[in-house]
Amino acid sequence: MIQNTPIKRKSMPRTIGLLTMAIMSIFFVACGDRQSEKEEDHPDVIRRQITEYRKEINELTVKVNEMERSLIARGEQMARNVQTPVSVDTITPGLFQNFFRVSGTVEAVNTAVISPETSGHVTQIYVNKGDQVSRGQIVARLSTDVLEGNVEEVKTSLRLAETVYERQKRLWAQEIGSEIQYLEARNNVESLRSRLATLQSQLEMSVLRSPIAGYVDETNIKEGELAMPGTPIMKVINLDELYINSDVSEANLSFVERGKMVTLRFPAFPDEIMETPIHRIGHVINPENRSFRMQLRIANQDERFKPNMMANVSIATFGVEDAVVIPSMLIGFDTQGHYVYTAGERNGIMVAHKTYIERGPDAEGKTQVKSGLAPGDKLIVRGHHRVSNGDPIRIIENGESEVITAHR
Repeated sequence: MIQNTPIKRKSMPRTIGLLTMAIMSIFFVACGDRQSEKEEDHPDVIRRQITEYRKEINELTVKVNEMERSLIARGEQMARNVQTPVSVDTITPGLFQNFFRVSGTVEAVNTAVISPETSGHVTQIYVNKGDQVSRGQIVARLSTDVLEGNVEEVKTSLRLAETVYERQKRLWAQEIGSEIQYLEARNNVESLRSRLATLQSQLEMSVLRSPIAGYVDETNIKEGELAMPGTPIMKVINLDELYINSDVSEANLSFVERGKMVTLRFPAFPDEIMETPIHRIGHVINPENRSFRMQLRIANQDERFKPNMMANVSIATFGVEDAVVIPSMLIGFDTQGHYVYTAGERNGIMVAHKTYIERGPDAEGKTQVKSGLAPGDKLIVRGHHRVSNGDPIRIIENGESEVITAHR
């Protein structure tokens, strides 16, 4: 065992090396002992030896760590003897676009609120909330007993009036009777026919139909209740097309125009990204929040998106050609500024370089680098959080195992 005695600064690295050699010697001696002494081949003896060796290794490791901390406290930087596996991307200039983002809500383009045009008690409701309906489908029916009685009464009166009119017409053709009798008979027939048409129209109003195809979203009445004209009893929505409504600050008015392509995302579907044009722009600024309405219109063929869902809309403000663009998550910061890690060769060995950059604007998880990186530089994109400046690295391809190997 190595005693914990004070060590001078210049002798500490040598001491660490001696400790490493001591550990290796223990294993060599153990192997030799097992080969020379047959009695030590017993499993119980081997297990006891393993336990003792592990205990000694742990004690040595603790002392090595203490010495390393002592060196670090004195300003020494410990040399690393492993190659950290990393992945790199080669810097290639491209288009950088700056965006601002606004929130939006989803609204169905076609929505119908069904209400009766005449009063009556609801006798039958043919659909339930959530049911799919077609255009023109009957969804409810009102009581028609009084109307049907009036219709039969008018029909009876009309048959009599038509008989009287035909007789007066024949007599008038024979110049028998007065003209006023003939005109009164004809007027009575026309009046009853008009009244019958009105009653039949009111009878038709007692049958409530869906004006659009879609789904029953709300039912606000029950069978037996009284329905009044203008009172909503049912709501039907169609999900084939949707509006995305957003309130945009007036400060961004110059960046928004009808037909401009924007990026649309839904928090409920993180992998769904859509490029769609601006459908409509409001012409009035809301004085309460100094914003105006912007509206998108999208197809919803699979009906995944629902009304009142949240959406995020990204709108480009400017673009830069041939810009150096990197993921924002790779950028670190210290007292000297922003930096990234790049891969380069030093003395025939690939090492990580801490490269300071001038950071530009951020957009959609990307950052424009104004200076510090050049096309062709190899940017460490995986393993950047495990390296420091000057550390040996090993560049691996995607899918290759990230096993840390000793650098000899």
